[in-house]
Amino acid sequence: MGCIRFEKVSDHIFWVLWEIKETETELLDLAKEEASTFAHIKNDKVRRQSISGRAALTHLLGQLDLEFHGIHKNENGKPFLVNSEYSISISHSRHFACAMISLIPKDFIGIDIEMVTPKVLRLISRFANPDELKFAQSTIDGNPQNATVIWTLKEAAYKAFGQLNIEFKSQIKSLFGLNNEIEGIEINTVQGKAHQYSSKIYLHEDFVVSITYQ
Repeated sequence: MGCIRFEKVSDHIFWVLWEIKETETELLDLAKEEASTFAHIKNDKVRRQSISGRAALTHLLGQLDLEFHGIHKNENGKPFLVNSEYSISISHSRHFACAMISLIPKDFIGIDIEMVTPKVLRLISRFANPDELKFAQSTIDGNPQNATVIWTLKEAAYKAFGQLNIEFKSQIKSLFGLNNEIEGIEINTVQGKAHQYSSKIYLHEDFVVSITYQ
């Protein structure tokens, strides 16, 4: 199927949603990658999802007339483009993958996609503070969508921040505005420094896509 959604967040931030329908061989061709790059991923499903994320990124770059020369990761596992200072983020869940880019060098961005399932309601007390729990429980008939929003926003912010050893419940918090709507997200380091991010939430079928950026 390939790219099914292209979104412009701002003048310099873009993301795409990819529906995974291709074979692994087809995805490797679209991603312009060698099979050896993903040989360490033994689970077939996870490997195909990972390649799909690269395919989505390659497609996104092509839409912006940029060339893909590969990805490298830093010591914290944060991905970067080879021969480019543009910031990227990739995520996948089930049969979807997504990729995001900022055309501002060394920007702080993150994207996360998750399917809305009741499982998140059993786990939310582990990663949500009291205000976030209230938001998650404000849906009708226990719908887990808001809980999924909280989880994906925190994952996206964690990716944007790009450093390890951040505790989701106590150090990452959603910023609520009028009408109990989330207006952003904040990470507080153990040194007491606050890092704030703007956020946007997109819905597609039974999936939530959350992005964070500065």
